[in-house]
Amino acid sequence: MDMEAGKTLTNEEVIRELLELLKKNAMKEKANDVFEICSYVDGLEKKIDSMTEELTNMQNQIKEMQEDTLVNNAKKALSEAQERLNTRCEQIKSQVLEVKEQVKSTAKGIVEEAKEKGRAALYRVSEFLGIKKRFLDIRENVRGAIKTTDKDIAKTALLAKGFREAGQTVANAFRTFADKPEVDYSQKEQKHPITKAVLAPMKAVKKMLVSMELHLDASIDKLDNLAMNVQLDKEKHMENAKAQEQTEPERAEAERVEAEVVYSPMVAEPQEYQYNADAFEARDADEVKQEAAYKEVSKVREDKAR
Repeated sequence: MDMEAGKTLTNEEVIRELLELLKKNAMKEKANDVFEICSYVDGLEKKIDSMTEELTNMQNQIKEMQEDTLVNNAKKALSEAQERLNTRCEQIKSQVLEVKEQVKSTAKGIVEEAKEKGRAALYRVSEFLGIKKRFLDIRENVRGAIKTTDKDIAKTALLAKGFREAGQTVANAFRTFADKPEVDYSQKEQKHPITKAVLAPMKAVKKMLVSMELHLDASIDKLDNLAMNVQLDKEKHMENAKAQEQTEPERAEAERVEAEVVYSPMVAEPQEYQYNADAFEARDADEVKQEAAYKEVSKVREDKAR
């Protein structure tokens, strides 16, 4: 199965739309998690493309190897090793494509619901955890491929060594027959064509597989992290909503009580004191009244005395 041609997952319109919605709703951390997960999928896709290229190159090199009795006997084994790797690579490629499609489908569902129901629908990004099982399956496949490749590398290296030593033995045999001194090949680093044609591509594929395993480990951790972040955000949002619900009645009750309270002085006094200019004016008025009353009483007494 061929990888879907065209955009990488991070450049898919539905993914970009989901990331934008998350950022607009103060869920930037979740947006970063989703983006990184998509980036990991894109990275797996690129690695598989590179592996396929190496394996195709290996196949062509095997076909072009110089024809002789020893190599002809090895070609079948080498071709079988290449086919095993190629089959495993196709399996992984198919699994990654399924992950890619599931991510797009999940993102599409979240975006559509978020447009109708708002922020609450964005908590569904935790559903990306559903691809964790697929990542675990891919990792298992990759680990199996690493073990197989290790064995094939060891056997191919042994085969190349045997061919190299056999060639050196034959070369020295001809030298002996021609009365020429033998050559000590242990002092010379020589590589058989198999090393370049098969062993080098195998090692390159092994390196990519190891990198893929680390990539998958990071992807799985990121999925767990996303689910945890969503749960924490959801709990925080619920706590804030609950606190808001409790605050409104309490505020209303406080306002009601405040309206009913009649504030009075701490100590009851029989007389209200006044200060400043008003107080002086009031005192002068009282003195005038008292003086007028005194004069009135005095006048009455004088009239009686007469």
